[in-house]
Amino acid sequence: MMKVLVVDVDETMLSLEPLFFLKRFRKNYLDFEGDTVTFPGVVNEYYLAPRPRLQEFVAEARKHFRLVAFSVVSKEITNKKLKLLGLDSEFARVYGHEDLMEGKKSLRKVAEDSNVPLAHVIAIDDKPEAFAEAGKVIKVKPWLIGSNVEYEYQNNDDNLLGAFAKALTV
Repeated sequence: MMKVLVVDVDETMLSLEPLFFLKRFRKNYLDFEGDTVTFPGVVNEYYLAPRPRLQEFVAEARKHFRLVAFSVVSKEITNKKLKLLGLDSEFARVYGHEDLMEGKKSLRKVAEDSNVPLAHVIAIDDKPEAFAEAGKVIKVKPWLIGSNVEYEYQNNDDNLLGAFAKALTV
């Protein structure tokens, strides 16, 4: 039975910031791989940047886990973000704010929907407290535009590939 790895979207897999904010605070957002995007019903333009090594992480994680994305924003917007990153087909399921249980993400819900025991579900998030089962979440540093890219290429427990290595041992 394949284990399930639930990955937070915002500030874990990607950074999404309003362009006006990036310009006002003179962040060198163009130094980061990414693109300007808009969302239905939202006036502002945003800059969407994947976390460094995200493609590598997803390729490796898919070898060992069924991948699930979970966000506190709507499924529609989360799916659009994943599509813009070229990752929409990499996740078996996508959850959004519609799926929160009492205001929190739920690994139990993912387990039930995936028809696997809760013991076979682990998560990676920059805010473990966003999950009802925070003790089953591997914490990573948040990824924000302007963060230290070099750090992401090192072997650290609290970056994306370090968290993946931990997930393999659970």
